[in-house]
Amino acid sequence: MEDTLLWPFRHLPVPVLALIFGVVVGTASAWMTKRDLQDCHELPGRWPLYFGVLGAVLAVGLTLAMLPGECQKTEIVRPSELWLYYRLPYQLVLVTLLVSMTATDLRSFYILDRTNLLGVCVGISLATLSGELQMEHLWVDWTQEIPQIQGPYIPAWFSKHPHLHGLAWSVTGTAVGAGLTWLVQVISKWVLARPALGTGDVFLMATAGSFIGWQPVLIAFAFAPLLAVGIGVVVRLINRQAAIPYGPFLAGGVILVLFFWRDIQMFELRLTSADTNDPRQVFALRRFLGDAIALATVAGGALTLLVVFLGGLRWYKSGPPETSE
Repeated sequence: MEDTLLWPFRHLPVPVLALIFGVVVGTASAWMTKRDLQDCHELPGRWPLYFGVLGAVLAVGLTLAMLPGECQKTEIVRPSELWLYYRLPYQLVLVTLLVSMTATDLRSFYILDRTNLLGVCVGISLATLSGELQMEHLWVDWTQEIPQIQGPYIPAWFSKHPHLHGLAWSVTGTAVGAGLTWLVQVISKWVLARPALGTGDVFLMATAGSFIGWQPVLIAFAFAPLLAVGIGVVVRLINRQAAIPYGPFLAGGVILVLFFWRDIQMFELRLTSADTNDPRQVFALRRFLGDAIALATVAGGALTLLVVFLGGLRWYKSGPPETSE
């Protein structure tokens, strides 16, 4: 059975596989876009064609990036051959959902709950069934790593109970993706008297978290405002649109994580000019994500800065008080 499932990956050239996945994802993206736009009471027009092409391009790109490019290969996550290859179609399901949600959000400022519910169910179910689809384990304590001597600490039950671990990392990713987005939504509504993010954005990140886990979804959430500044400002200047939905930027952050996870996870920044392996002199993102105290401290500081920023934005938009002559 396993040999049958692995036959396409072992015997078909990668470009052929990429083309097959491109056609499948492109067709599925076009169909979902058309159906979801109709359910949002919008005329599909050429949007299914455009987003079908987008889905196909992303599928071809991710296939090439994952198979010969090994863009998600890390030293600590080593699945069996079957699930190493089938992580690709698993994630292409997520890509299809993200393309459809992006289309409806851009056209109608609405993301269907049905699409997100489907995504969360598929993400958690397949993660549990396989036990080996994770990009990153539920928890890795990189603070115990000693370069060239000792690796990071990984709880033993992950390998003893892979299906339970699959359920755990997927559910945790769902909770972190939804919880973080919901928290920002609540804070922005409290400070600005209106939410900066919609409920659809919360569900979108829940869907993403169920497929990629809490560490990647955290990074994707951090990428979104950078994309919003870089792309949103240009779009705003071109068409003077009064409002731009945030969902596409969240989806874009997820796509970036899928394509560059290996480089993101291994990112290091030397804090001194000295050539040293002392962990205290090198900032490593993987160690930060494995340090609960550092995570909590930075999260608290980030939320405080968010409140200050939104408060300043509200004060600025209120304008100077009017004076009577």
